[in-house]
Amino acid sequence: MKKEFKRYFLVEYCDTIREIKVSSYEEVLQMLNEVRKYNNRKTSNFLFGNIDVIKNEDGSYIMTAHIYKKYTDRQTISQIDELTSEYDEKEIASMFKDKSRTKEGFLPDINIAYFETDNRDENGKVSLEKGIRYLPVLYKEDTKYLNDGYIRGCLYYHTEINDLDFFRDLANEFRLHHFVGDKIEKLRIAIDKCEHEYYPLNQLYYAACDLYDKFIHEYEKDESLARDKNGKYIISRRRLRDFGFFVKNYGLRYSKIKSPLMYNMPRPKPEYIEEESGQLKLRLK
Repeated sequence: MKKEFKRYFLVEYCDTIREIKVSSYEEVLQMLNEVRKYNNRKTSNFLFGNIDVIKNEDGSYIMTAHIYKKYTDRQTISQIDELTSEYDEKEIASMFKDKSRTKEGFLPDINIAYFETDNRDENGKVSLEKGIRYLPVLYKEDTKYLNDGYIRGCLYYHTEINDLDFFRDLANEFRLHHFVGDKIEKLRIAIDKCEHEYYPLNQLYYAACDLYDKFIHEYEKDESLARDKNGKYIISRRRLRDFGFFVKNYGLRYSKIKSPLMYNMPRPKPEYIEEESGQLKLRLK
């Protein structure tokens, strides 16, 4: 099995700090550095992320940060799933009630959070953890969505009812994962032929299964399938989760998907301003 990295936290979304005003961009950088150091301390009780920095006309800056109460320190996704998958949402809330910031009688907004690490310098080193992303918590009623037979059964069901919108959404959801680009294209061709050329509907199922199979496996650097020490193909826990929760959340309004900022939505493009020192990225949200 490939090594999983301890990059995930179980957190409760608390609130936002608004209108922290600083007078210069140097103070902005200092504040961001202090936040980064705080977030990396094991003794820190909170996380600050998705920081938004806006320049005012007078040259000052307004900073906004989202706040999360840490239930756990950094763990692998499998470790967090092992913790939560035996319980339902109320039971997990009760388990962490001593840490919760939510008023008694209300369920806390519990999420899995992790820092983006795709902002790398020319040597490949992460230069700034610029934001927090979210994953849904795997409760015991959700474990079926990580079951291979159940997922294939769902794909077959959407084929049987000729739910072309499901397959369109499936292709759109994973289109940015370039290593499955050929399978996305195959699925889109099948959708188009089923809609306009009376193509057999079972081709939708086969194309979706091909996408699922390729997406959830781990690969070596030479792009061959990765195997464990017993010769079995290795499944990516994270990507299996992503696929399973797509199936679960399909058709739900975004307001019904449990997350303060909604799961896996495209992030806004960064906004830039010009300073004497050159081009500076200020919007980190």
